[in-house]
Amino acid sequence: MRAFLVRLRNHVVTGFIFIMPVLITLAVLMRFWKDFLRIGAACSRLLGVDTVLGPSGDALMAVLFFLAICIAAGFLIRISFLRRMSERIDRRLNDWIPGYGQVRAQTTRKIGVDGAEAEPRYPACLVRVQDLWQPAYLIEINPDGTQTVFVPQAPALTTGEVYVVDPERVRKLDLDSRALDAHLKVLGKGLASR
Repeated sequence: MRAFLVRLRNHVVTGFIFIMPVLITLAVLMRFWKDFLRIGAACSRLLGVDTVLGPSGDALMAVLFFLAICIAAGFLIRISFLRRMSERIDRRLNDWIPGYGQVRAQTTRKIGVDGAEAEPRYPACLVRVQDLWQPAYLIEINPDGTQTVFVPQAPALTTGEVYVVDPERVRKLDLDSRALDAHLKVLGKGLASR
């Protein structure tokens, strides 16, 4: 019963972290929706769309206006001054909203903006921590012969523990970090067969 409750709690937390950016976006859009509709109505009257589509034309023009703002912001963010300001705002939001940085990183990775191809790949391994073997990434082999490993926390994968261990506590797997990530996202399913 306890395992079920822990699993249920993990699903609730993971679902909340997944839904949080959508909720924030909807809250911001709903705050300004009347203003967008007013601008959409003016644009539809200017283009003569209001006679064809009626009130739904206002909403369509409001959405197109919002998309135009997003496109313009995408071009403006490439200017270094505005990029620094955006990074400063992100740091503030990270201080105010718990987990904002992790959600933002996952979102940008999912939509392909952060250059996920540039991420380094590490060899995957199992590391013995106390009496348990835990999946990890082999980060480096140190000059004294010890090995630095990162043990990710499933299913988040961006948080975890760093250990410096003796080589006899490490068993290399025939995987890289991306393949190991795929196993950890399904909570280790299929990993034992490696």
